[in-house]
Amino acid sequence: MLKFLYVGLGGALGAILRYSFSFLPISSNKTIFINIIGAIVIGFVSFFSKNIKVLDHRLVLFLTTGLCGGFTTFSTFSLETVQLIEKNEYFLALLYSLGTVSLSLIGIYAGYYLAKLF
Repeated sequence: MLKFLYVGLGGALGAILRYSFSFLPISSNKTIFINIIGAIVIGFVSFFSKNIKVLDHRLVLFLTTGLCGGFTTFSTFSLETVQLIEKNEYFLALLYSLGTVSLSLIGIYAGYYLAKLF
């Protein structure tokens, strides 16, 4: 049950950080910066915890699923793609990447369509 608390606290902090980006004086799309930062953080934590093994599993959960998940889900998507590549499942990684992006874009248009019905 405590795992949910770690994820929830990390997610809340990630969401607050994401919202904070709206106040930065950047004229271009801020989402790309959020996605890149989230990918760097989740990559660092994942590699560090897997290879150095010093981090407590609760801290890893807080930082990856919680903080990065609340900050950006793109970082989790990227990590899962890299994990497939590391397992030499290249075709599955390609399918997962193309499928995620394509189906997400289709999902946006489906949401638009459903919203127009109301």
